[in-house]
Amino acid sequence: MLFLVGCNQRAIETWLSQDEHGPSLYDDKQFARAIAELKKRIPGPVQALSLLVYPTYVVLQAQDPAAPTNVSQYVYREGAVSEPVPVKLLGTGKLDDNLFLLDTAKLDAIPRLAKRAQTKANIPEGSVARVLLKRNLPETTDIEFRVFVTSQRRDAVFVADEGGNFLE
Repeated sequence: MLFLVGCNQRAIETWLSQDEHGPSLYDDKQFARAIAELKKRIPGPVQALSLLVYPTYVVLQAQDPAAPTNVSQYVYREGAVSEPVPVKLLGTGKLDDNLFLLDTAKLDAIPRLAKRAQTKANIPEGSVARVLLKRNLPETTDIEFRVFVTSQRRDAVFVADEGGNFLE
């Protein structure tokens, strides 16, 4: 079942106001630190709607444990996690169908996926713009990574399963 997620204006501004300075989160150590900081902010097992990893910041949309019908957005940037921003949910699907335990996916595969996708894309001037982790609704309920490699000439998208294995 498809569940469209829309972000309110504050959430959109949070995404758009980020710049590209700072250490790359496609580095194993930097990425592990970012995920650890995000998990500190959300008690209990994290029920995620999506995880977006950009080169210098991470955006996590997760169920609010205190209000299970709500989703909040957290942004990790330069060693700190933002205050949660409410996410406006749109669509006719069920929130529970879209959520997944964040630890179900092999998160530590993200830096490796970014490096391999850039190589597989074979775009000399290309770079990994983002890595998205979410359910592949409405096609399947599978949790998938999508790695976006972009350049001025062309783009490529690579899909991997929740274990971090590229799907051909």
